[in-house]
Amino acid sequence: MSLDFTAIDFETANSYRGSPCSVGLVKVRDGEIVDESGTLIRPPAGFDHFDGFNTSLHGIDAQMVADAPRWRQVAEWIVDYIGSDTVVCHNAGFDVGVLRHACTADQIAWPQVDYLCTLVLARRAFRLPSYRLPFVAAECDVRLVRHHQANDDARCAALIAVAMARKQGADTLAELAVSFEVRIGHMEEGRYTPSAQGSHGGAYKLVRPDANPDADPDHPFYGRVLVFTGTLQSRTRQMAWESVVKVGGIPELGVTKRTNILVAGDINPAVLAPGLVTTGKAAKVFALQDKGQDIEVMTEDDFLRSL
Repeated sequence: MSLDFTAIDFETANSYRGSPCSVGLVKVRDGEIVDESGTLIRPPAGFDHFDGFNTSLHGIDAQMVADAPRWRQVAEWIVDYIGSDTVVCHNAGFDVGVLRHACTADQIAWPQVDYLCTLVLARRAFRLPSYRLPFVAAECDVRLVRHHQANDDARCAALIAVAMARKQGADTLAELAVSFEVRIGHMEEGRYTPSAQGSHGGAYKLVRPDANPDADPDHPFYGRVLVFTGTLQSRTRQMAWESVVKVGGIPELGVTKRTNILVAGDINPAVLAPGLVTTGKAAKVFALQDKGQDIEVMTEDDFLRSL
């Protein structure tokens, strides 16, 4: 077995994903844990307040991280620790989201990372009442010592991945992913592809809701054509379409000469600068702008603030 990877888990100070206050890292070689590390973190400035709910889960408060390294320093250490490994985490949407949002908050580049989500794997492998870490750990006969402690959760995710690989007869993470028809995710500066169940033919069909006759004509989206690209964090694509129609906008699938706004999900705002191209759809927007079309690119956060 050449099952090599690094497992990672974050805890956050508040509900914003870009507020990491601790991280746990576990190195696996040939299906065995060979190293573990972790640290407390002072979250990025401006996002470093602690919510009581979060503290009640992990027990970390502002005083405990007062002398801890800031995110910028920890991010560099995490990247060095991971090296060329594929990353494993349970609920990658959260943990990889922490990486993205914390880097965005500190205005530093997203690291380049491939990753596999054990939560997505478990949904393909088991029928459970819940796919939270404790339930999946129990199903895989893995002991979870202290849930919501970053080191313990990272170790648990690592052991779950090893247990599932052995059950499937998979020698690598790639083979494990293929055995459950799950895609290995990828992140790099300005681009993000989730670790998700693979396609089984046929595109997901969006249904345009009926127009809202009571929509406010003064709303900034009223009568404007919106297109979405990338993975949205706040809602499904169908929900986004419904939000647009509710305020009098017109959602469409692809960028055309009618398009007024492209909403780019999972895009670091730092890359939305003159001369930088982030996605194929964004590149088309810039080309249409050059031709005089009334069209703009906005981030998901900009979209939500405008609703």
